[in-house]
Amino acid sequence: MSLVRLCLLLVLLGWVGPARGADSLRAHTLSLLARGQVTEAVDYWVLTTGKDAPSWLMALKTAFDAGKQTAGACQGVAQSIATAFSRLGGKPELVELKTHADFVVFKMANGRDMMLTDNGYHLLVRMNDRAYDAYTGAAGMPWAEYWSRLGAQSVITQKVIEAVIEAP
Repeated sequence: MSLVRLCLLLVLLGWVGPARGADSLRAHTLSLLARGQVTEAVDYWVLTTGKDAPSWLMALKTAFDAGKQTAGACQGVAQSIATAFSRLGGKPELVELKTHADFVVFKMANGRDMMLTDNGYHLLVRMNDRAYDAYTGAAGMPWAEYWSRLGAQSVITQKVIEAVIEAP
């Protein structure tokens, strides 16, 4: 094989070629995150930039841990998710859920009910009609499905807010 053909083959396979610009880096990392591939997104960032992943991207790795599936952790989780999506050019919305009942439960995929909140307040991220919080996992889930899995003894309202605030 001639050197020219070898070089062309390497470019076509993506092994060599022009360096990806910052926009391409952000876009590809965001697409990996939107598919729930957080570890792959961090690895891609490191391999592409040759630097450690930024703290806001690393914080996303722990946002979806089962240990975060506890009442009161939602503000920190939502902040980590929204920050990562925003830094990568996404348009996340912070959505505040409120109810007069103290307890809101979320039905997990295994059928188990998890307590989402014990004070009638929960915060999560919505982007591209998908819900993201510690209970959805890194891939999130369609907004309508998320909404259908919520349960409380009174009406749950939703409101888009501008910034993470302390729970009432």
